[in-house]
Amino acid sequence: MKTSKNINGGVTMKKTLTLIFLSIFFVPVLIFGQTVVKVPSDVFGGSGGNLNKAIDQAKAAGKLSTTVFELEPYGYYVLTGTIEVPAGQKLTLTAPPPGKTQQTGLPQILWTAAEGVNRDYMITAFGDLSCTNIWFMFANVLGDQVGTVISLEDNPGRTKKVNFEGCLIEYSSSAQGAGAITVKTTSVDIVIRNTYFRNNIDKHFRYYGRAVSFPYSSTGWHINSIFFENCTFANIGYVYMQEGGEYGDDVRFNHCTFLNVVMFTLQSGWWKTMYVTNSLFVNTFMFGDIPATRGNGDPNGGTIRIDSVKNFGFVPPFTDAERKIYFGYNSYGLEPWLIDWMANCPYSQTKRRNRENDQIPVPMPMLSPGTLRFFDTVDVKTGKKVFPLMNREKLYDGIVPDFKLAPTNRDSLKSFMNRKWNDNTDTDWSWKIKENSMIGKWPPEENLSYTTPTLRTGAMGGFPLGDLYLWWPDEYAKWKAQSAAEYATIENKLNKGLTDVKEISNVIPSEYSLSQNYPNPFNPTTNINYSLPKAGYVSLKVYDMLGQVVATLFEGYQNAGSFKVDFDASKLSSGVYVYKLQADNVNISKKLVLMK
Repeated sequence: MKTSKNINGGVTMKKTLTLIFLSIFFVPVLIFGQTVVKVPSDVFGGSGGNLNKAIDQAKAAGKLSTTVFELEPYGYYVLTGTIEVPAGQKLTLTAPPPGKTQQTGLPQILWTAAEGVNRDYMITAFGDLSCTNIWFMFANVLGDQVGTVISLEDNPGRTKKVNFEGCLIEYSSSAQGAGAITVKTTSVDIVIRNTYFRNNIDKHFRYYGRAVSFPYSSTGWHINSIFFENCTFANIGYVYMQEGGEYGDDVRFNHCTFLNVVMFTLQSGWWKTMYVTNSLFVNTFMFGDIPATRGNGDPNGGTIRIDSVKNFGFVPPFTDAERKIYFGYNSYGLEPWLIDWMANCPYSQTKRRNRENDQIPVPMPMLSPGTLRFFDTVDVKTGKKVFPLMNREKLYDGIVPDFKLAPTNRDSLKSFMNRKWNDNTDTDWSWKIKENSMIGKWPPEENLSYTTPTLRTGAMGGFPLGDLYLWWPDEYAKWKAQSAAEYATIENKLNKGLTDVKEISNVIPSEYSLSQNYPNPFNPTTNINYSLPKAGYVSLKVYDMLGQVVATLFEGYQNAGSFKVDFDASKLSSGVYVYKLQADNVNISKKLVLMK
């Protein structure tokens, strides 16, 4: 029988005495060449360490990489020391998918409160790391925040593979000036799916409490690729942090929810290849823009920022012209209470009385003027974009979702922000750490679904913006079924730029059609209209008479409707070409004639 934890006056037993007897045994099961070790939960009031012991046993036997450590649903795992993953090996932690009841919740890993234990690192991964359905609680058993990190350590000459899926990562602070997941390696690929970063706050510093970050003042570390899908970041200092000339080559966010971010959501503006799509930004960069501090420079912006290579402060192995950045189908807005607090908190009232209005914080724009220049500047001679592979589209600025229940402790958050603008004194602005997090409450009490119409269908394919996995489970299943087509669309926009496809009617046609291009013959541009009776994967390509693709006008997921695309054939030779529409097992082809 499991009972709730008593945070204020010690702890109570979670298991029966039978479990106390069983907890010294780790039950191995052989599946497909891997040994699954079922690690029993620690007991409340005990010394903990079951997970440490199980991992140490596998390492001693030389079987760490072939062992899967399966934790119990709603389990309670007390670390008695750092878990180290040796170079060239892999640690796999997993638990069954969570259900809708407390007993089927995520197992929680947290620290012992015993004295004499070094808690700098929860995990040091010199090798690979895979974590599925695990709750990492950056606290001890008494509920005290612990300055600890999951550190991805360097293994020279080898690319590290790191995966988090279905995890909850909570209460990380400013340990080592880095993030809950700290990158201290020269080569790593990171995939984070369906993961909730909650209450990663620092009581003192406005710029700490991060999801993923390089350490402060470090140099030489590097991320090859990092991918976030259906993740939520709520109550956090920064989300993804690059500094000291350290950056990721390939950074991607799709269907993520960002809520209550003190400063930079995604920093710095050193993106080489990046997309951010189908995401919600709410109360991001809450610290705001302070004109007196900024001077004549650009405000940062509340979402992403793009800086010119010449302003990086280091020389990267790419030019501005080689960069690919796509920012599409995203929303940004601040809740009215936050806008009011910026203007009328005690700090701002004092500054206004002192006629120091330029020291009063104001909301950040969605995108800075400098970022917009990269997205929008057109060459006056050619009429074409200066940076054709830096693009923005379908952005919803100033629309705030009506979340059903946001994990916002508004009073303590307002106090924290006033202090950060004013005297920088400390306050803990986390949401229900003692009441919910320290008892492993499941499912989460909060609910970041919403009914706001524009955002409810604002993502590609008419899905809701933001994290679908946690907040829209029915929509998530539908989205997952078509996700390959959606990613094909995103990749096409990222790598080939935006096509000139325009919706000319949202009236649903009765059949697929492909019109004859007009004019025809043409030189060098022509228009092609087509109609789709239902949403789905669509391909519209141009072929030469040998069957080779010479142009992709559209490829990816598209809603039902009627569309027009402008085809620029200025780079092709005169001749006859075939253009083909493919959708839902329908193939329609027509010929066009280019005459120069």
